[in-house]
Amino acid sequence: MSRNVKYVQCAMKRNIAGGSVRTTSYIPQEFAKVGRVLRLKDDKVGWVGGWVVECVGDMIVEGDQLPDSHKAIKNHRQSTGDSAPRLQA
Repeated sequence: MSRNVKYVQCAMKRNIAGGSVRTTSYIPQEFAKVGRVLRLKDDKVGWVGGWVVECVGDMIVEGDQLPDSHKAIKNHRQSTGDSAPRLQA
């Protein structure tokens, strides 16, 4: 039987040349500690280290209850017409 992982939404920051980047993501609860340095997976380049957890949310979510951002974006585009082809001027 596989264990059901619990997730927490966290704000994270990573320093880069000339500044920094920030992201917000659900991460496993065991890694959601302020000040912890993590590696996050990027679809384009693989695992990227140096992400520092700055803020940990209050709500704990089961893995099967995580929000699906792709589904939310698709629903938004369909409901607003953003997915319709653009008209040529």
